[in-house]
Amino acid sequence: MNFRNLENSIDFNDNQFTKRIIFDEDDVLSFILNFRKGQSLPTHKHENSRLVLTVLRGEGEVKINETIQKIQRGSAVLCNGSDEFSIPKVDEDLSVFVTISPKPKNTVFSKEIG
Repeated sequence: MNFRNLENSIDFNDNQFTKRIIFDEDDVLSFILNFRKGQSLPTHKHENSRLVLTVLRGEGEVKINETIQKIQRGSAVLCNGSDEFSIPKVDEDLSVFVTISPKPKNTVFSKEIG
C-alpha cells in the first residue's frame, strides 16, 4: 500500500509556483501544485489524459478552453487532455491536488518544480 501525507507537500515559494510529486506510477500521476497570491499556471494540454484537480486550500480561478471558473477549498475540476487548461489567477495562497490518468508520456509532467 502506498500512503502519503499531503500536508508534507504543501510548500510555497515566493518566486514561482511549486509542484510536489505524490505518486508517479505507470498509469497514474498525482501531485500538489502550490501558488502564492498573484502566481499563475500557463495554458497547456494533457495529451490524451484526463485531469482531476481538488482544491486543498486557498482561492483562485481555473480556465478550461474559454470558460473561467472560481475555485476554492473543496472545489473539484475535471478536464480532458485535449482541453486548454490554466490557472490564470490566484486570489489567496492556493494548494491543489492533481491526478492525471493515464500518465502522460511527456516526462515534463512528472518533474518537480521549485
